[in-house]
Amino acid sequence: MLLKAAYEATGLPNRLVIVEDGQCAVDYLKGKPPYHDRAQNPLPGMLLLDLKMPRADGFEVLAWLRKSREFSALPVVVLSSSPREADIKRATELGAREYLIKPLGYHELAGLLKDAAERWLPAASWVPSRE
Repeated sequence: MLLKAAYEATGLPNRLVIVEDGQCAVDYLKGKPPYHDRAQNPLPGMLLLDLKMPRADGFEVLAWLRKSREFSALPVVVLSSSPREADIKRATELGAREYLIKPLGYHELAGLLKDAAERWLPAASWVPSRE
């Protein structure tokens, strides 16, 4: 809820889609049901990925993405509470374009999200939110 509120505060026009876990993230990208309708569930311009998720963690999602040619150009930004160098190194080696440590405050999180979106989402990919 905090992430969604912080993202809405950025004023970015892109639609934010939040899935329950890492396996749902892979299913969304593959277009598996219930995400098969690309009009309702378009491919993202950027993937904001947490490392600590049930069913498939962020490292597993990164490893899957690395094997997939279809998503080789998809920018992945890891947003994690872990400041561990080993996690940063592993995420980067698996293809994360950026590794951000979650700030404690709402305003700091909104700023972090806006900065990442402006770096990784080309302006041409910005679409109005449908929420």
